[in-house]
Amino acid sequence: MNLKKVLWVIFYCMAVLFPSIIYASAHIGSSFSFIISGVFGITAYVLFAFQFLLASRPKIIDRQFGMDKIYRFHMYIAVAGLVLSFLHKQIKENFYQESFKTTLGDLAFNIFLGISVLSILMMVNKLFFKTKFTDSIRGFLNKTLRVQYQYKVLVHNAVLIALCVLLVHILMAYSVKSNILLESVLVIYFAVPLFMYLKHKIYDGFFNKSKKYTVAEVINESDNIVTLKFKHQSGKTFSYLPGQFLYLRIKNAEIPWDEHPFTISSSPLQEYLSITAKKLGDFTERLDRVKIGDTAYIDGAYGTFSYLKNKENRKLCFLAGGIGITPFLGMLRHMSLENKDQDVILFWGVRNSQDTICDAEIKDYSLQMKNFRYVPVLSNDSLYDGEKGYINADIIKKYIDEIREYDFYICGPPVMIESQIANLRSLGVAKDNIHFERFAM
Repeated sequence: MNLKKVLWVIFYCMAVLFPSIIYASAHIGSSFSFIISGVFGITAYVLFAFQFLLASRPKIIDRQFGMDKIYRFHMYIAVAGLVLSFLHKQIKENFYQESFKTTLGDLAFNIFLGISVLSILMMVNKLFFKTKFTDSIRGFLNKTLRVQYQYKVLVHNAVLIALCVLLVHILMAYSVKSNILLESVLVIYFAVPLFMYLKHKIYDGFFNKSKKYTVAEVINESDNIVTLKFKHQSGKTFSYLPGQFLYLRIKNAEIPWDEHPFTISSSPLQEYLSITAKKLGDFTERLDRVKIGDTAYIDGAYGTFSYLKNKENRKLCFLAGGIGITPFLGMLRHMSLENKDQDVILFWGVRNSQDTICDAEIKDYSLQMKNFRYVPVLSNDSLYDGEKGYINADIIKKYIDEIREYDFYICGPPVMIESQIANLRSLGVAKDNIHFERFAM
């Protein structure tokens, strides 16, 4: 972890603990259980409040950690907040009888708990919370209820109600009301994250002109894969690195009005911005209904998944599974113009030759880039005479001799990412040389 990351972690921890330090210092002489209960409750409140700060997607933090790590941290902090809330509740019962104030606290806790459980079971990616029990329940609920993504997000955002209730609960406590400094800090900790969150959700999502784009082209790459090209309405696209991703919302009556993350498949050197998506859900199933001229709101760029982010002068190996080819398209398009001598090999696992979109373009890079090799691996195509089955350690070893000279980039479905990490670790690849991003929402 570099110095900037360490400083950010220290700053976050200090900000979280600051109100509790004020509280504890004001109650020196009180019983330990009384103080620790208050510390647990206040810390839980701060953790929940800061969740809205993280949900506003501050790019200054994304540049250091990557949005996938922020999402995972977001989930773990929710669990930590629930545990502290529960401990606070159990200890406080020794000091206070049931009242309106305690009822508010119980209400906030139950809302947080209910939404957290629903989020884990219906929204959280397998790479974030892996147990057979939760996987089976998640699959059953999604197949049975078939709740559309935008309604899951709406329920998830209801935690704002719980935070408001929790703030009232805390401010009603005598131990807080008697401390103006603590009361002011807690209100500020509520107001600032809320402002940033509402700005992100409302202003940036609907009114910020810098995020308005127009659909310039719709390309049906295959029966179930579509590429959308966008141009900024004022002519200036945001800066990004090849391999990063964006959040997209499209203004079209036939498409749900909610945002989704997509890898940028274009290169920063191209005049347009593009995504390439497979029809896999409520939103992507309707992308072929997008029309040229439709307005889109795009927020980007995010993520740290780019070969430009890591060590220079190292050989690169790209491991793509299905539509996970998209970040590598952006990287190859960039390399073909800016870094033609880069030593890079691409393994692409797909079912059949029809899934190898942009195949001719990728093969052409072998002519443009003398050190580029392309190895498609097809799992279900009897006519194919190349590598068959799935990308595994044997196939990787077959094409790479000095494996420790490479940095490995993986993109694909969760199961594919897990299997490739295992393959690379079995070949002796260091963790620091394996790069991937994973998403929950």
